[in-house]
Amino acid sequence: MTDVIGLRDYRWSSYWYLNHPAKRPAFMDCSGALEAAGGLADSSYGRRKYADYLNWLASDKAAQDEMAFDKMCRGWALGTTDFKKALIAEVASASEDEDEPTKKVARYDGATLHEANVLRWELALEQCMKRLKKNPADIMEEIKSADWKILIAAVLKRKTSATNVWIAEQLNMGVPHAVSRYVGIFKQNGTDQEKPFQKLIANITT
Repeated sequence: MTDVIGLRDYRWSSYWYLNHPAKRPAFMDCSGALEAAGGLADSSYGRRKYADYLNWLASDKAAQDEMAFDKMCRGWALGTTDFKKALIAEVASASEDEDEPTKKVARYDGATLHEANVLRWELALEQCMKRLKKNPADIMEEIKSADWKILIAAVLKRKTSATNVWIAEQLNMGVPHAVSRYVGIFKQNGTDQEKPFQKLIANITT
């Protein structure tokens, strides 16, 4: 198949998934792109024709101007919040190093990716809450220093780039520096080496 401006082997492009149907996550539907390129079918032939279409489009300035390329959104992803979270989870799951299940994932760089960072934090928090069988009402009703809140805060600090301000707000833990204090004591006591923490962090995908 003709290479499309270097995209064919780029693992984190939707174009890669277009050409590997069996690897597509359940939420991905490529029919819209194929339809827009001339009513192409999601078949080997249709995907080859789509590659030809993209190569033509990449070199035709008049066509780009007609489609207002310069005004297209340059955000990190287009779609609903649930779609973006699913995309983040899919990428994290595919890139996770099984030998380092607690390795901290780096923060996405750039102002336009702030949303992606926050969505990753939210996804990790949701997963923790589900694992511990907690709900939003528990956050408000239980004390700021509840053991399970500190457990989640420690996981978020280890697994994501979530800030103290964000964690304190989401878990109703008081002032931001309290998060550092609680998590610091948690580590000093060796609680991060115990089974509850290890089990929870091993099951969080961000």
